[in-house]
Amino acid sequence: MKVGARLISVLNGIILGVIGIAFFLIAVGQAELLTERLMHLTYKDRLWALLVSFVTLVLTVLSFAIAFQRRREEKTIIHQTQFGEIQIAVSAVESLALRSAKSVRGVKEAHVGIRADSGLLDVFIEITVNPDLSIPQISEEIRRQVDDYIYETVGIRVNSVKVLVTKVQGELSRTRVE
Repeated sequence: MKVGARLISVLNGIILGVIGIAFFLIAVGQAELLTERLMHLTYKDRLWALLVSFVTLVLTVLSFAIAFQRRREEKTIIHQTQFGEIQIAVSAVESLALRSAKSVRGVKEAHVGIRADSGLLDVFIEITVNPDLSIPQISEEIRRQVDDYIYETVGIRVNSVKVLVTKVQGELSRTRVE
């Protein structure tokens, strides 16, 4: 449970405890003690009561939101082998593709996205490359290397690898030797 959800649970517990004590006083016949105190509230006490009621309503809404929140499940790729079924997280395949793309000479930065539908694996890679290199050659090398690396590591052939060159970036500074 996250910290925010725990805090909301603690505050809800305190408020429900106070409400429980109030109902207990009513049940044992001590309601006049409670109502007498409530009848003689000052303006400042009424503002505090208004604030507490507002916080209670907000906590109620947050409690319902937490209770009905759907957990985001990690999308997985299912691979059948002779020994059974293997589930591989898409994020794991993304990191493998990223590692493979960054290992190509001339690639400075890379961002990878994966789409896995009905057993087909599509890889989308955005790269920043060094200048003075053949972009078609780098793109083809990335396609081949990503496909081979994922097949060797995961055992699944990639349906397509699409490479988008977003930037050609040169060296920041070159040292000059004379």
